[in-house]
Amino acid sequence: MTDLRAASRLPAWRTLQASGYDRGGGFYDSGNFLREESGPRYVLMEAKGPGCIDRMWFTRKSTRETYDLLFYLDGEAKPTIRIDLDSLCAGEKAPFSAPFVGSVDLARYCYVPIGFRRSCRVLLVPTAAPEVYTRRENSAGRQIPHVYYQITYRRLRDASVRPFAWTLEPEEARAQRAAAALWNAAGGEPPGERAGLEERVAAVEAPAGGEAPLFDLPGAGVIRSLTLRLPPDAGARRTAESLRLEITWDGASQAAVSAPLGAFFAARDPRQAVRGLWLGSANSVYYCRFPMPFRRGARLRLRSSGTEAVPVTAHLHYSPKAPDVRDGYFHAAAYDHSPPLGPGDYSVLSVRGRGRFVGLVMDRPGNMEGDDRFYVDGEAEPSIHGTGTEDFFNFAWGFAHLGAFPLHGITRHYGAPVLYRVHLPAGVPFERSLRLTFEHGHGNEHQGRYSGTALYYAERPAPSQAR
Repeated sequence: MTDLRAASRLPAWRTLQASGYDRGGGFYDSGNFLREESGPRYVLMEAKGPGCIDRMWFTRKSTRETYDLLFYLDGEAKPTIRIDLDSLCAGEKAPFSAPFVGSVDLARYCYVPIGFRRSCRVLLVPTAAPEVYTRRENSAGRQIPHVYYQITYRRLRDASVRPFAWTLEPEEARAQRAAAALWNAAGGEPPGERAGLEERVAAVEAPAGGEAPLFDLPGAGVIRSLTLRLPPDAGARRTAESLRLEITWDGASQAAVSAPLGAFFAARDPRQAVRGLWLGSANSVYYCRFPMPFRRGARLRLRSSGTEAVPVTAHLHYSPKAPDVRDGYFHAAAYDHSPPLGPGDYSVLSVRGRGRFVGLVMDRPGNMEGDDRFYVDGEAEPSIHGTGTEDFFNFAWGFAHLGAFPLHGITRHYGAPVLYRVHLPAGVPFERSLRLTFEHGHGNEHQGRYSGTALYYAERPAPSQAR
């Protein structure tokens, strides 16, 4: 949470998720708990350790429907954590504090890590009068509470993880302050990030229907920051869609990064502020701070499909030192379904080899109700199954609620939503393959255009996708 550079490492943990998706395959994505205990008490998650919860997201119909969250760690008879859901995400009790917790309307999110060594059990307990709660009948004919949830966690190999404690150790308190300073600087230059880096500047004109070279870096190194300044005029929308960023690593025959600027930087209009920690835009400047290691050279280009030449000024900061052996190569794969081909899940990413998924941009999100599904290493059933597109991006109840935060956001460009979410610090590691799809069918046959960019690191410098 404090080290931007660590994003490119290919870790050994497994990322999993507990959620309330409809087990019957329909759209009843609320109230589907592991089970209901007397009280009532709803079991949301049960996991064996060592592990760590990295992200939680919740929503329900009304703030009058109050709940307590209970976390039983490592087999303890009493909950280590018992806290009101709204209080948790309002930052009223440390270490659950901003910017790691927050809310937008009825959506609640939390990125405070909750470690456990042997086991973790999470329960939801109603605390208001029974008549306050909204219930509905699910596909199995049961009356269920109208609560949606996602709990994303890691299964770790290292048993030395420290279980959550309300009182932080001095080292943990320093780390939380450092992470807060970094996250609060989203949209600006992260503190100390340019120390010891070399700078390159390129002022080019991307020709109509042609290619403009930006940078050719020989040898080994790690790009730490890339910015592109575009003309601040009324043609910004056309420019963001007609210019494509392409980056090739180590002389590969294919570009590992190949995406339109708007879909890569999560902003179809660069004049609008989208202040993410890892990528975004401000004052007609696009920026990306994902570390990009290379071992034998890097080649950056702009390719234009427009009808007019566009002047662009690019700044790049990089370290000429060789990458770590654990570093992967940064990839950005554009997807575009225009329109989707009938009912059935549509593919966002399908890649072979070893790597780590780190984020997703949707510059045209189509219909809001599609569940995300991550199939890791050839799984028959997804180890991560979401509850709806806006839920995936930590929002709720459609795309009308807006905000730009360090790791996620929904902004509006030319009257249409643009969505982004970075899956760090955990990401979704894979050893052999990863397939990410979004639901499209069962009454969700929206014929709008679905497009965006999937962001990931891979062991190889060129994409190896199974289409």
